[in-house]
This record gives sequence, C-alpha cells and structure tokens, in this order.
Amino acid sequence: MDNKEKKEANKKHKNYRTYFIFLGFTAFLWFSLQFSKNYSQEVTFNINYKQLQNQKAVKPSSDKEVKMVLNGSGLQLLKYTFFNHSIDLDARKADNTNDSHAFFTGKRMHDILKSSLGYEGEISHVFKDTLHVYYDVYEDKKIPLKINSTINYASGYTSIKGVTSEDKEILVTGPKSVLDTLKFIATDVLKLDDIKTDYQGILTISKNKLPENLKFEKKEINIDLIVDKLTEGEFQVPITLLNVPKNVRVQLFPKQVGVVFSVTLKDYPKLTALDFSITANMIKAEPNTTSLLLKLDKIPNFVYNARLMKKEVQYVVIK
Repeated sequence: MDNKEKKEANKKHKNYRTYFIFLGFTAFLWFSLQFSKNYSQEVTFNINYKQLQNQKAVKPSSDKEVKMVLNGSGLQLLKYTFFNHSIDLDARKADNTNDSHAFFTGKRMHDILKSSLGYEGEISHVFKDTLHVYYDVYEDKKIPLKINSTINYASGYTSIKGVTSEDKEILVTGPKSVLDTLKFIATDVLKLDDIKTDYQGILTISKNKLPENLKFEKKEINIDLIVDKLTEGEFQVPITLLNVPKNVRVQLFPKQVGVVFSVTLKDYPKLTALDFSITANMIKAEPNTTSLLLKLDKIPNFVYNARLMKKEVQYVVIK
C-alpha cells in the first residue's frame, strides 16, 4: 500500500470514528432527555411480610400483591419496569385488630409502601384501600408417615409386610391451618428390582408439594424389607352351585377343581382346601349349553397368584 492509499484509509477511519462518537453522543442526549421526562406506570408488586411475631405465620388468604400507579422520571421508574416486582412490608407497622388479623390502610399505608419501596417519586394511586394480613399460629403435630416404594421381586419371592419402618409418625412444626390439612407425610420413592434378599436402607422425607414453612423433626427414616421365599401348592376344591331352580337336581362333572397358588413356606402349613371357595351360578347358564363358568370367590389374603386349573364345569339337569 503506497502513501496515498494509507492517507485515504486513515481519513476514512477518522471519519467513521467521528461518526460513531457523534452517534453515541446523540443517543446519550436522547436517552437523557427521555429519562428526565415524567411518566405514569402501573406496577403490580408481590408482597413479602417481614418481622412477624414468634409463632405466627401469614395465611394464604392475606393480600399477597398490590397494584400501584407510580409517577416519576423515566430513570426513577426504570428498575420497577424491568426488575423489582416485590415489596417487603414490616408486619409490625400494621394496625392490629386482634392476634389473627392486621391491616394497612389510608395515608399511612401509602407512606409505608413508598418507604418500603425506597421510591423517590410519587405513588399517585393504590388499587386497594386496605391490605389485610391474616395470621396463623405455629404448632407441633405428629402426622402419619407414608412410605412410597416400587418393588419388583425376583420370580418366586415376595414380602408379606412390604417396606416397614419403626417411625410410624413424624413431628411437624408449621401453621395450624396447614397441618390440619395434611393426612400424611410421604417419603421419596424407593425403587428396587429383582429382589430376593432382605433389604435395609434410609429414605428421605419428601417435601415435594409441601409449603416451605414446615419444619420436620427428622429428614430421614430407617426402613426394612423382609423378603419371603414362595412355594407353589395345589388343592382340589369342591364346587358350590348357586341359584339352582326348585325341584331340579343338577349333576356337575367334575364336582371339584384344582386351585394352584403361591404361598410362603412358613404360611403353607396353615392352608386347607376349605380356605378356598369355587362357585358356579345357574343364572348365568347359556341356552343350549351344558357348561358353566367357574369363579374363584374366596382366597386367603396371604396367598399369591391363585388360579383355577379349569375355567368351566359340565352339568346335567335331572328333573
């Protein structure tokens, strides 16, 4: 590049620099002018009540937001337009009516709102005449524990009692109105697969979907899972015939059907065929057929996977 080209390039560079300096200065003057003007802005603030008395909490029915019209320069309104949409109110400055209710109202409310915001402009309008604060008291309450678990046992295994813990309840501290709505406190979910041996572990108390102002006596509980080995058994169980018409005899073939089931080794000696019941209902007999569907009506609660060896039985009507 020769000297002439260098001079031309330097001249263009100076021209661009002068242009951008002028553009920036113009923009600065424009923004300064705009921010110096007065505006009115509607802003909705979320209310945080602070400095509460001991053993008190704010009920959800309290006013949780307030809409105001703020007058001021663009610079004064800037942070409320884009950033700060919450306001902390000192609960001690409210007018108390009783231990369960207080309120902010009138000119004093305007002054408290303005000072709490630290706003140098003017609050020209508040859309609520009064801000109500309703109090709740804190108390301790024992609430039942619910253990959440998803257990997949290996083939031939189960658990009679499932996941258990010595902790049946948990002491919770919180607002009385909240505690009264809690039927139980749940744990995190315990997930185990292909289980064939006993298990011991620790489960965390779940705070999911619970209010933040609850405190728990403990964060974790010890849990146990006793796994039982299953064995398979079979009984021949007599069939009970239901709703037989008067003056009619019905002969079944066969008169009893096998029931196959799984049961723990320790519970097997307790079982007899009389602990099961199989029925056939004449009302459900289909026309022009000689078979009835069988139903397994009675199964002991400690028996697993009980099933009939036959689903139907043949019958003959003897008049």
